[in-house]
Amino acid sequence: MNDNPLQEQEPNPASAPDLSRFYSLFMQSPAFIAVIKGPDHTFELANHLYLQHIGKTDIIGKTIIEVLPEIREQGFIQLLDQAYQSGKPYAGNEVLVKLDKKGTGELEEVFVNFVYQPIFDGSGNTEGIFIHGVDISTQVISRKIVEEQNKVLERITSESNRKERLYEAITGSTPDLIYIFSLDHRFIYANEALLTMWGQTWEYSNGRGLRELGYEDWHAAMHEREIDEITVTKKPVRGTVSFPHAVLGKRIYDYILVPVFNTAGEVEAVAGTTRDITDITRAEDALKESESRFRQLAEAMPQLVWTALADGKADYFNHHWYEYTGLSTDESTGDDWISIIHPSDREAATAAWAEGLENGEQVTSSVRLQNRNKEYNWFLVRAIPQRGQDGLVEKWFGTFTDFNEQKILSEQLEELVVERTRELHRSNEDLQQFAHVASHDLKEPVRKIRTFANLLETRFRESLPEKGQEYLDKIQVATNRINDMIEGVLNYSSLESAEDSTPDEINLKAVINHIKNDLELIIQQKNAGIEVDELPVIRGKYTQIYQLFYNLVNNSLKFSRDGRPPIITISGKVTDRGSKNGVEITLNDNGIGFDNTYSEKIFGSFTRLHSKDDYEGTGLGLALCKKIAQQHGGTITASGKVNQGASFVLFLPF
Repeated sequence: MNDNPLQEQEPNPASAPDLSRFYSLFMQSPAFIAVIKGPDHTFELANHLYLQHIGKTDIIGKTIIEVLPEIREQGFIQLLDQAYQSGKPYAGNEVLVKLDKKGTGELEEVFVNFVYQPIFDGSGNTEGIFIHGVDISTQVISRKIVEEQNKVLERITSESNRKERLYEAITGSTPDLIYIFSLDHRFIYANEALLTMWGQTWEYSNGRGLRELGYEDWHAAMHEREIDEITVTKKPVRGTVSFPHAVLGKRIYDYILVPVFNTAGEVEAVAGTTRDITDITRAEDALKESESRFRQLAEAMPQLVWTALADGKADYFNHHWYEYTGLSTDESTGDDWISIIHPSDREAATAAWAEGLENGEQVTSSVRLQNRNKEYNWFLVRAIPQRGQDGLVEKWFGTFTDFNEQKILSEQLEELVVERTRELHRSNEDLQQFAHVASHDLKEPVRKIRTFANLLETRFRESLPEKGQEYLDKIQVATNRINDMIEGVLNYSSLESAEDSTPDEINLKAVINHIKNDLELIIQQKNAGIEVDELPVIRGKYTQIYQLFYNLVNNSLKFSRDGRPPIITISGKVTDRGSKNGVEITLNDNGIGFDNTYSEKIFGSFTRLHSKDDYEGTGLGLALCKKIAQQHGGTITASGKVNQGASFVLFLPF
């Protein structure tokens, strides 16, 4: 036995309405209806509400793109293709459609609930799409629209049986509830969705009243009053109601009832469409609750909290904003609040905000805002975009965080640092001058000591007792050390006070050869070998570069191992260190080396790792090397192993 009374059964004249009358009533549905055929979606049929909805009349035989070119970029053609190719219906709730109703190019926005239902031929192949929708932007449907709709419906009542079967299939598959009441409050038509909600068959439901189909008394009485009202006023009625679904439980529905007129203009039936809006209502309630919680949180936060629309227009500020600024709500919303930004900060702040709106990225800046006392405080501004499912910015959430005290302290600290730096610079200049003057003043008494010690050596050494000769030797050694120390201090201090000069082009290999000539005696005495690879030409102060390499080579000769000829190798290469290009020069020796824990300490002023009695020196040689490298924008590092040698790496940028 077939459970669906609408399929494969002959209509029962005693229980079903006249078929042509049924389609006349159906085509007067309060929803807008259209039938499009073929993969190019050519209009085959459209009721008046559809024509009014799109603002067009002459559409039959034209493709949907010809009639509505503006929807191409709105995704609806893709949805139609999808329904046509897959054979599966598509339903959309509260969809925004932009239509050029007046043909002026100015798009009008409307919200619709719609269904795209595939239409199949006798072989089960898709041959078209049935479009069924409700314009939920308009709350009242005028009688003139209904009358005009009836005229359109009358012109299409002669459609073939094929179209009639298609209409039956469509009403049976749409998710909306479609039904028709007789004027005595009985159902004379109910589609498959409504039958499913009742949990009944059409054989049982046809001709029955509301209470017989499970409606509670208050609910049935409400619709009976509405049917009577429509019969008298000939105007539609719209409302929202909650009642149980046989499968889904309690649901919320939005419905509209409209009069169906006969040729005499009298109401002969009432047609209705009902849509389940439970999920929409719950989502709206959840959104309202979410917004309420946000406002509670925003009001509790110590910052000035605000929100803005996607276009950047402010639409909310918390109470801290109004307490601080003294502005009213009208003065704060939109763009008016920008006037309280300090004039010096306004251009940069608005430019940063405009850039954030354009690229949809987080905005962070700092501005001064005027308070109710006309005083300015510093605030950190942060605006974060909130995106929808389509990835587009729907809202902006922002805060102003007061950091005025931190800003003032920071400025005071910067001033203090500048002043201390100035004082330190003056102190360094004084120390350099003192070192220079003191060294020069010490030279004269040291020279006299050396002169008289030499006279004692040449004239009276033989007459001195052995102990006296020993004392004389100690005087000469000490005098030489003092003289070397004075020269070292003079060289070190002169680096800081030396005037800037145009750098020279320096051939490093020629510099090393010069140094080898100057140290020829000690090189011969120690039987030392100095091996030099090809070295690049650099730019710098010649005398300082010479002093740097002289000290390094002399240092390796000085700290050689007893009984083993010193071997010094010098190599160089072009290298890249971050943002700097330059040369890296490495000097290796096979001397006494040092513990690597002292790799930084050996560059300190007057630093010695060995007794002055074991190795001569002032402790300023490597300190001088480091200062020269730094003055050329470079670095010098050292590494070593005890009794195996030392390695010095010098980097000089081009």
